[in-house]
Amino acid sequence: MSWFEDLPEVLTRSDFASMLGREPRSIERMAARGLVAEPAYRNRGKCVWEEEAALGWFRALHEHAVIVPATELAVQELATHHAYVCPLSSNHVGLARPRMLVMYRPGGQGLVFNVDAVETVNQQIDGTRGPTAETRKIMRDEEPLDAWQRPWTVFYLSEAGTIGEIAPSVQQGRYLRLGDVLEALITNHLSVPTLDEAFPTRK
Repeated sequence: MSWFEDLPEVLTRSDFASMLGREPRSIERMAARGLVAEPAYRNRGKCVWEEEAALGWFRALHEHAVIVPATELAVQELATHHAYVCPLSSNHVGLARPRMLVMYRPGGQGLVFNVDAVETVNQQIDGTRGPTAETRKIMRDEEPLDAWQRPWTVFYLSEAGTIGEIAPSVQQGRYLRLGDVLEALITNHLSVPTLDEAFPTRK
């Protein structure tokens, strides 16, 4: 056996971005914020990841949260499947593996959930578990998720509480610090930070 056969498989920035359905620079920025796996090193100024660590990151929940708007469809799927569904093409939370999810309701209130598991459908990356029978029951336009060409991310949820006031209003999903959500469950108020405030880029 040659010495190089013992070296780990690696993913270039372009390789990793292609698997995740994102632009290469977007993946580097997420890594710098701690929102995907940390790269192993840089080659000619561009990030390189060890494949096992990079893909393994998506099989676990991490110490952050997300907030999403409570659309009519989201509320229906929550009631029926105890899940929040979003396409991977959602640049906001499609790649997230959060421990908590907040659903923002019109008027500034929020429902808070623990994330029990994350599943992926039609993706090259894993969730924290494989697709279950419940996921196969979820329909969009009378078609099951796996019959679509597009990839999906499914968050399975259990109730954790409510927040009486959330500001500013939330029009699209975004990441939150887990500590901010836990504090808001006590104070009944959540001030939603910008991404730069919540997860500043690490130098």
